[in-house]
Amino acid sequence: MKNNNSFLTRLFSHNITLLILAFLLAFSAWLYINGTAETDSSVTVKDIPIELELSDAAVADGLQIFKGKDEKASVDVRGNRVTVGSLSSSDIIVSSNQTGSITSPGYSTVALQAKKSSIKSNYDIVSVSPSSLEIFVDREMEKVLPIDNQITVELDDKNHYANVSLSQNKVSLSGPETQVSMIASVAVVDAIDDVKTDNSGERQEKLHYFDEDGNELNDLDMVMSDIDTVNVTITVQPIVSVDLAVNVSNAPDDAPAVSMKPSSVKIAGPQDTLDEIENNTVVIGGLDYSKLQNVYVNQKYNITLPSGCKVISGETSAVASVDLTSYYPAYLTAKINSKIDTSTYSVEFASNNVDLTIYGPEEKADTITSSDVSVVADFTGLLDDMKDKSSLSLTIPLKITLSSDYSDCWAYGSYTTTVNVSKK
Repeated sequence: MKNNNSFLTRLFSHNITLLILAFLLAFSAWLYINGTAETDSSVTVKDIPIELELSDAAVADGLQIFKGKDEKASVDVRGNRVTVGSLSSSDIIVSSNQTGSITSPGYSTVALQAKKSSIKSNYDIVSVSPSSLEIFVDREMEKVLPIDNQITVELDDKNHYANVSLSQNKVSLSGPETQVSMIASVAVVDAIDDVKTDNSGERQEKLHYFDEDGNELNDLDMVMSDIDTVNVTITVQPIVSVDLAVNVSNAPDDAPAVSMKPSSVKIAGPQDTLDEIENNTVVIGGLDYSKLQNVYVNQKYNITLPSGCKVISGETSAVASVDLTSYYPAYLTAKINSKIDTSTYSVEFASNNVDLTIYGPEEKADTITSSDVSVVADFTGLLDDMKDKSSLSLTIPLKITLSSDYSDCWAYGSYTTTVNVSKK
């Protein structure tokens, strides 16, 4: 048998043979490439960003493009097969020469053109898709709104309440003025009926937007918000009824009773917090007789509760009422006494007397005199600034005290005096 391997070995062992073979291969490749390069081809270049620019005057007026700025185009090209096969989106610019004439907010439809943007030029641009684009131009507006909690939870057990809290209580909005200005309120809205009395949980709720008439706005495609949803935590809490009261100060003996309206409210809260409410009564404010005259008093208070508790019966405020119309005024002038170390300090009042208004029962108002009233200027704790001074001018409060015979009366008003104090 003839040895073919030996023949091939001898053939390729000659340099001239290898050179001839290499030439033939290179020539064949040249013929193929040259023939291919001379052939035209059509290609679609996709995902080309659309460049849109407003005039300098429009930008200075605060206008910007909100719709259309992020759109992309496709361009059909035809030309040298190798050239068009290597094109990418960076080799072509798609733009509009009509955006420079826009000077006011609103929608516009602008024509799009394409042009070459690189050294690759051995091709023709056939068409642009889309050939036109709808854009929206407006001024930017920002707004921060509270998030209204409009979630209702239905429980079968009327002795418990489902407290609903939101993970965030406000939302930041930005976008075209036309759309953002329409938004009057933001809320989470839902009706939930699958919560058990012994169960609490968390869920996610989307935000809803409303105009000033309460109509929901759904076409806000150009408005951006820092959040689209909030986490809603539902906590089931016990319900109790508590009385409302105010702390009364500087009241005379036998003062009329203060009535509250409403006198009680239903609240819900953590059990340990409810257990700490003394005498089942919530104090919502103070009633100071030194600020009351002989009138029928109606004083309004916001209902404030311990942390974590909420009024569920609907009330937000209460009124404290007391009838003082049976009392009479007495007007007198009393001497000011000072509570100070007179061995160390000398005191000089701008006036040694003060005019007072006293209210009491008619017979007491007719008989009270200045000797029944003690007026004291108390300097305790007020002389610290005199450490490096020889004298000091002060305005200090006066304490009014009535004798025991007139304990059913009260002094109306707050009183101060100006005094010069000097070291002896």
